[in-house]
Amino acid sequence: MADRRERLGWTAAIFLFVFVDGLGFQLRGALLPSIERSFQVSTGLLGLVATAGTVGFVVSVFLSGMASGRVDIRKAMLASAAVVGLAALSAGLAPVFAVFLAALFVRGVATGPFRGLDRAVLSHLYPSGRAKLFNLYALLWALGATVGPLVAIAAIEAGDWRLAYALVGAGFLLAAALLVRLDLPASVGNESTISLDGLREVVRTPAVGGMAAALALNGGIEGTLFTWLPYFAARQFSDATASLVLSTFLAAYVPGRLVYSYVTDRTERTLDLVILTASVALPLLVATIFLAEGVWLFPAVFALGFVQSATFPTLSAFGVEATPEYSGPVNAVATAAGYVGISLVPPVVGLLAGRVGIRAALGPLPVLLAALLVVAVVTRLRHRRGQRSHG
Repeated sequence: MADRRERLGWTAAIFLFVFVDGLGFQLRGALLPSIERSFQVSTGLLGLVATAGTVGFVVSVFLSGMASGRVDIRKAMLASAAVVGLAALSAGLAPVFAVFLAALFVRGVATGPFRGLDRAVLSHLYPSGRAKLFNLYALLWALGATVGPLVAIAAIEAGDWRLAYALVGAGFLLAAALLVRLDLPASVGNESTISLDGLREVVRTPAVGGMAAALALNGGIEGTLFTWLPYFAARQFSDATASLVLSTFLAAYVPGRLVYSYVTDRTERTLDLVILTASVALPLLVATIFLAEGVWLFPAVFALGFVQSATFPTLSAFGVEATPEYSGPVNAVATAAGYVGISLVPPVVGLLAGRVGIRAALGPLPVLLAALLVVAVVTRLRHRRGQRSHG
């Protein structure tokens, strides 16, 4: 009974953290116009808002996942949540743009230990339902992300966009407070340690290597839409309505991930689901960027969000299922790969937007999605060939 209470407590703390993380992540795109006006910076520099929050996180989450079999997981996650909360509060108090970027950087680095270990913890707490739990985990992130632009609008209406970061900081500190009273269930102590050489061998497997490549491409696509979709929509709507376009895109993640958590719990063909949804997402992405105008942008982004929401959690579960004894390192590879794309592509889009306009700057996204689809198909073929050779 005690172990069950601890399991539920850890699940609640992880889900709260990831909810607030999604909320805070989506503040950035919705607040870009306000940040631009407050700090008087160029469009090119605005692209650094996405990079500052992710570049340190990529290294941090990778190292934390690698150390999952060696560190005190409870202490690492507790410290991570506390520092992230303080860094979010600092971002809201930043007097100049450089300090704001520095606070986002610290927050990204501090987020790494929690996000590098949380799905590994869930993987051991719920070993028979990883794909379902990973989709529910991603659902909580999506719920927070959907609320994020609405919080941004409320903060702006209240007179200061910085209030949004005060709320985010308080949420992270609450997650830390929940962990204070929790012990780690014994079932989480089954994580194997891994060396760099061992990790190279794991990443060379078709499942993990293909997962990482596809998630890097997916991170570039999602990160760009999360960051620049309100800016893109602001060409024809007010700032508040443009933020609602992003909320509509993210709101579709909620029913999408509910559906995919149900589907993945009833089939082992998770990679086929990714191939199917990416195939549908490709024409929807083209329509969103080049065809949809006015009110038609809302149904276009909702449909795109519904199918796009399957990719990250389903691919992550696919990689972990292939090597469950190394769930921490594989989770770290998955998360880091996604955030590599988030770190690299949005700043490039910002630079292009300053030269050719935001619509043309978003043009490479369908190419990235087509590449993701190719990687997923090749991964499926190689993985099945490997299964047959070992069968």
